[in-house]
Amino acid sequence: MKHCNLLLAMTISCLMADSRVTADKYVAGTSLRATMLNKGDNIFEKHFDDQKEVDATLDLRKHTKGTVKNGVMVTIPPSVHGEAPKGAKYGNEESVRSHFKLGRQDYIFSFRVKFLELDRKVKEQICFIDLGHRWIRLEMTPDGSQLVFQNYILGKRGQKKVMVKSKSLKLQYGQWYEGTIEILGDETLFNINGVTFHIKNDLVAKKRETVLAQRFCLDLREVGYHLDYAAAWKPSGFQDTWEEKRAESN
Repeated sequence: MKHCNLLLAMTISCLMADSRVTADKYVAGTSLRATMLNKGDNIFEKHFDDQKEVDATLDLRKHTKGTVKNGVMVTIPPSVHGEAPKGAKYGNEESVRSHFKLGRQDYIFSFRVKFLELDRKVKEQICFIDLGHRWIRLEMTPDGSQLVFQNYILGKRGQKKVMVKSKSLKLQYGQWYEGTIEILGDETLFNINGVTFHIKNDLVAKKRETVLAQRFCLDLREVGYHLDYAAAWKPSGFQDTWEEKRAESN
């Protein structure tokens, strides 16, 4: 599988008492390991060596197209290079939307992705790494990242609460990122290239009823990406060392 030199994470601070961001020197592959939870039964694992891996589990929404080539899934926005079918309802869609169907809201998800180099001017440089569409998400931009709650399902459409910010994790095109997202009960941990975002909050455990809310989502505005690994597991409780690690991070 493809690897390249990745980010060296820097020390960063948290914004809330029940939130924590930490960073360590990044070592390739370490962000694909679970930190908080034990891995239970495997739900799926994709290395994108065959077009058949772009199946019903992977919901490429709004005419996003995924083509497996040279060991990666290449995704391109429907509006670029005529990817959307003629007359398509979402033919002008400018985002790549890859949603993995999980049917649950507690899981461990690991992935490796490279955002393609910009070949044109874009309106907004942002990537969403999303647990439950527009509910709990990490927003990556060239200036930094933030973990956000948006009470979309609770009737507060458009309102969002920024839980944690980090200047260390930045969106860079042409850069490989490895990440593992863990969620169980009222706790979630994002680890992207060694930068971790931890939240323990009642809102994490709030039941999310919609189909889109029971998925892992990777959405990128106005440019495509290469995805060469994606895997999900059911959680099997907290790791024995997690209580100590949590205490150290607070």
